[in-house]
Amino acid sequence: MSENKWTLEQQLAIDTRDCNLLVAAAAGAGKTAVLVERIIKRITNEDRPVDIDRLLVVTFTNAAASEMRERIGDAISEALDKNPESKRLQTQLTLLNRASITTIHSFCLDIIRNNFHRLDMDPNFRIGDDTETVLLKQEAIEELFEEYYAKEDNQEFLNLVECYGGSRDDSALSDMVLNLYEFAKASPWPEKWLSEVSEKFNINDDFRFGSSDWARVLLDSIKIELTGLESMMKKAVGMIKATEGLEAYLPNFQLELMGIQDLLNSCETSWESLYVSLQELKFDRLKSVKNADTFAKEAVVKIRDEVKKKIGRLKEDILNKNSEMLENEIKTLYPLMKCLCSLVIEFDKKYMEKKKEKGIIDFNDIEHFALQILTEVDEEGNINPSDIAIGYREKFDEILIDEYQDSNLVQEVLLETIAKKNIPNRFMVGDVKQSIYRFRQAKPELFLEKYNKYSTDGVGNSKKIMLFKNFRSRLEVIEGTNYIFKKIMSARIGELDYTDTERLNLGANFKENEEDSAVVGGPVEIHLIEKKISGEVSENQEEGSEDNSEEEPIDNIQLEARMIARKIKELMREFDGKKFKVFDKHIKDYRDLEFRDIVILLRATSNWAPVFLEELTKAGIPTFADTGVGYFETTEIKTIISLLQVIDNPMQDIPLLAVLKSPIFSFTPEEMISIRIEEQESTFYEALHKIAKGKNEMAERHKNFLHLLKGGRIRLSICQQMNLFGICIRKQVTMAM
Repeated sequence: MSENKWTLEQQLAIDTRDCNLLVAAAAGAGKTAVLVERIIKRITNEDRPVDIDRLLVVTFTNAAASEMRERIGDAISEALDKNPESKRLQTQLTLLNRASITTIHSFCLDIIRNNFHRLDMDPNFRIGDDTETVLLKQEAIEELFEEYYAKEDNQEFLNLVECYGGSRDDSALSDMVLNLYEFAKASPWPEKWLSEVSEKFNINDDFRFGSSDWARVLLDSIKIELTGLESMMKKAVGMIKATEGLEAYLPNFQLELMGIQDLLNSCETSWESLYVSLQELKFDRLKSVKNADTFAKEAVVKIRDEVKKKIGRLKEDILNKNSEMLENEIKTLYPLMKCLCSLVIEFDKKYMEKKKEKGIIDFNDIEHFALQILTEVDEEGNINPSDIAIGYREKFDEILIDEYQDSNLVQEVLLETIAKKNIPNRFMVGDVKQSIYRFRQAKPELFLEKYNKYSTDGVGNSKKIMLFKNFRSRLEVIEGTNYIFKKIMSARIGELDYTDTERLNLGANFKENEEDSAVVGGPVEIHLIEKKISGEVSENQEEGSEDNSEEEPIDNIQLEARMIARKIKELMREFDGKKFKVFDKHIKDYRDLEFRDIVILLRATSNWAPVFLEELTKAGIPTFADTGVGYFETTEIKTIISLLQVIDNPMQDIPLLAVLKSPIFSFTPEEMISIRIEEQESTFYEALHKIAKGKNEMAERHKNFLHLLKGGRIRLSICQQMNLFGICIRKQVTMAM
């Protein structure tokens, strides 16, 4: 690790001690390398050495934790190669197996297993799988609703069902309870949070909607919408001024633009002012224009129609009531919201009882049980760290948290509980610009609060270091990224403004390409795909050639996959005698591009990856995707399931076709087509029987298949009869007892 040439900021992040340190590390800034180097420096420091098992390293995934442990082990081994007599390094390598380099959930599970007696739970508990927990939730919610329906004094519940239950049944309300339950579990104390949010609806006569949290959230959303509409109208006005013949449109567009700007100003004034201004905004009939550019005319009219539609939607959906009407509605909602939150609390208790009976916990329980062990409530209701939390404080000299921007409030409170108070010891690294998925109710606000509060001058117990040099990408990628995010990212959309302070900076130093026969790097490309277009020439069809075959319609995923396949082939081909090359850090030089150098990143893999695999394979491109399909989704298991379905009921055409086409029987598509042509009105099974009566080779294949199928059905029947016989015997024995 010592061979690395660290930047000044990276070195500060490695060496800074005795404080809470937030490292804002952009993509490709080497944050993992910095984190590993900081750990190595801590355990090898001659003046203040720290054993590796006295550090708590929290990562976001199990894969990241394994990689972190491996990198630390490699760094210790590398240091041992240089100093093989070092007893300290030998000790650290031994202690590495017991080091707490883990995900937050694994750490919480260790807390629970070591202190299960504090929770009155079975020490042999297990984590329930998704299917199991979903079924238990469904049982709990159904039982809860049945109990509420059976109550005599349940008018508030019936009102809630009437308002939110849906037209046919109460499934919409049950879904609302389940969703609110999941959301509440992101709070350290869900029951307390539910009680507090329901009481916000308990307003008095002094309440003013315009100054409430609801109004603030709505006004922020409306401002974003109106800012976009303002930009659209400005663009339209500019087009009118630049196009001869459209002058008659200008008064209308300018007046309407001023009206939208008045709405934006009203957002800063009050809710009532915005409500009045929106009612006053009118879109009058446009004057007719002649001899104007048709394209420009249609473009500005289309913009105006879109703005008009969105303004109308604001009137209908959001600003359809004044403050007094909204305040009355909030008062009406209070008993309903109180009942809803009570339902969630009761559901939580019932669901917990069912999990306890099964001896299981779910992922929400892991964090909350650990927090329950680490905290205790005194007589005055204050929450304090327990003796176990104090023990963890003494155990860990430093807590290092990776991907801090994805922490939620439960995790924040949990780690804060075990952090030292006399000597701040939290090292947090992350990048709020990469917190886009809100995984498990992650709160980037926790990162931003420290980002805005911690000092950058190195003074105090809370410090901030910014790593915004990207060592991964070329200048073209960095400038392209900066250009796009400068346009679209702001405090309202994306948590912060993408200023010059936040922009990515070039840190990589790629070797200059000196080969005339090589193509290296290149501009950033954005491909826009027209999804609905006719007359497209297929990749395998030459222009001018006729193809009368009817091709199956291509869906959007296939279209994108084929475009990417074409781009990959372009990269692998020669450009005017030049080949595309990439820099290989292992040989420290350029080499020809290989398929394994290309990565396709998808927003979600479950639906997209199989299509990409199929299309790229068809194009002759070797492809691998870690789709992580379930056991029952694999081809082999699906084939066996189809076989069992056919044995149970051979009249099912789709499972029967799957079995015939499988490697078990290897019927070709042509053979199956001929079977269907032979008998078009009956089931496939009946068609097989008809053809099997013939004397040719194909008839023999059908006979063999039907013979095997009959044997399987006989065995199934025997098993079912034996099982039924066993049930009868058990019943008789039970009655005799």
